[in-house]
Amino acid sequence: LTICGELDLTTVDKIIITRCILTTKYTVYIVNSLPRNSLPLIAHCASKNDDLGNRTLQAGQSFNWSFCDSYIENTLFFCNFRWGSKHRAFNVYTSKHRADCFKKACYWEADPEGILFDGVYPPQALVKLYDWN
Repeated sequence: LTICGELDLTTVDKIIITRCILTTKYTVYIVNSLPRNSLPLIAHCASKNDDLGNRTLQAGQSFNWSFCDSYIENTLFFCNFRWGSKHRAFNVYTSKHRADCFKKACYWEADPEGILFDGVYPPQALVKLYDWN
């Protein structure tokens, strides 16, 4: 049983569970490092069960979310980044590759050259993983 995040009890009453049981909590960070005065980064992130919706990030803005990895190791979150006419879709977290997020953080940064990654927060050694399409 994985318990993490927000659990709807009713339409009014909600309970926030902050601990993962029998599994590990991970955090995904999405950061816009595109030039100031450029078009915003539109990030749409989701999993099979959770759609985080579209996020419009101006230069320098970010958002993040935390979740409990599944004990059966089938967690997958993906994002579609759009910056003007450029775009890129990719997995931001998969249980199979969770070792890449070795400090329990998956840090993704959009810059003019592409999508950068680091497995720690704050980032220490960003690596370009994807070009823009």
